[in-house]
Amino acid sequence: MKSHYAMILYPLKKSAQKFSAENEVIKSKESMIAQLTEEGFLGDYFSVILEGQEEKQTGYLVGDNFLKLVTFLGCSPHLSLTLPEDNSDWHHFCHVEIQEHSSPVFMKGLNTLKCSCPQCKSRLSIPLSKMQQWTPDSMEILCPKCQHLSLVEDLKWRHSAGFGSFFIVIHSVYPSEAVPTEKLMNLLSLDYSMDWDYFYYEQ
Repeated sequence: MKSHYAMILYPLKKSAQKFSAENEVIKSKESMIAQLTEEGFLGDYFSVILEGQEEKQTGYLVGDNFLKLVTFLGCSPHLSLTLPEDNSDWHHFCHVEIQEHSSPVFMKGLNTLKCSCPQCKSRLSIPLSKMQQWTPDSMEILCPKCQHLSLVEDLKWRHSAGFGSFFIVIHSVYPSEAVPTEKLMNLLSLDYSMDWDYFYYEQ
């Protein structure tokens, strides 16, 4: 089975703020989509059913200015930006999906690295079995080096995992292959009135 890769943008929880879906309610999802479309990040919306599947595949084609708002590193990247005709080609199809959850979730993938203490930067190892029990604002980790106590969602995950209830998923982007531009992050920050970050995801 082929791996699936993505770069995911998400709003950061403010340090003194309780972690809830209500914290991430934007003024209007529709206005944000309209703005990102106007800026050329998002293209046309699509909804298709793949052959042999019952669930619809939905999302947005990338807009005309997508490559000005997302910087791909290295030599010319090979990106498939049009709706694929064959199921197997969806694996390479670069498009944007907006995901919403009723409550915050921990998004991690095969590429998730060990996190680090926000105080002294020491690497921390948290067993997967423990992370599977995560709920917002409830799990604290003690750094064995500096004895700083941190909520799990406040640890430094080095762009390999994220927490939240609202995600903008850019499919078919390999880890560290691209980064969002400052302009794109500023556009999102204005709509949410809070800072945004990003991480890479492999499944």
